[in-house]
Amino acid sequence: MPSLNHGAYIEAALRSILDQPYPVVEVIVADGGSIDGTAAILKRFDSRLSTWWSRPDSGPAAALNEGFRHATGDIFGVLNADDFLLPGSLQTVGTFFAAHPGADVAYGHGYFAAADGALGVPAFSDRWDARRFRHGACVLVQPATFFRRRAYRHAGGFRQSGRVCWDMELWADLAGSGAQFAAIDAHLAAFRLHGNSMTASPRLRACRQQDARSVASQFAGAPERAGDRALHYLYRAMKFGRHPIRALRQRWYFRQSIGRWSL
Repeated sequence: MPSLNHGAYIEAALRSILDQPYPVVEVIVADGGSIDGTAAILKRFDSRLSTWWSRPDSGPAAALNEGFRHATGDIFGVLNADDFLLPGSLQTVGTFFAAHPGADVAYGHGYFAAADGALGVPAFSDRWDARRFRHGACVLVQPATFFRRRAYRHAGGFRQSGRVCWDMELWADLAGSGAQFAAIDAHLAAFRLHGNSMTASPRLRACRQQDARSVASQFAGAPERAGDRALHYLYRAMKFGRHPIRALRQRWYFRQSIGRWSL
């Protein structure tokens, strides 16, 4: 769990993991030196956490790499300190991996949630497709995506050069290293929208777009060309055409929650 000044949400995030009836789970919190009381909350959970620290770091990707160096489990997952898992999700994920030994990455669905934690509209992961991913039309719900230790290590972990698209970079590197992706048809986590979230920040919107295009170019193994932009819009239009009502509901929820129509 990477964390920075999300003291208003981190207890709910921790409880969403620790209160699940799953036999063995490690929770590692990498806090980047929060000054909002987060450390005091973590101290209260000290006996239930595998390990935690609160000190300045080089960003979420660096914090995650350090955190996973402490992990001993076979299945890894990332939960941001302002998101939360849904009840029973860990059992669903554990059962799925046990039944599908060839799966390296398993992704489910989730919900967008309001700042107070109330569930909003569903958020659906797209079925993994490398070509659509390259053109921005294959998105996985990050807190509902889990991966095997072996695949994470084979991919080299998180890239620490990126700024905000560290999850998309990992999906690209996992796919590039031969990882097998599989879908879990279940809602597993909630993605909380609030004014201080990375997703809601207008300041980071251009950065997200630039980083996403860079990841796509690296994944393709070639710089972006004029035709790639046309394909980008075509694939996005096709995705919208498959589920127009769903897409409009999500955009309206974003508009109501953070004052913008979409990401």
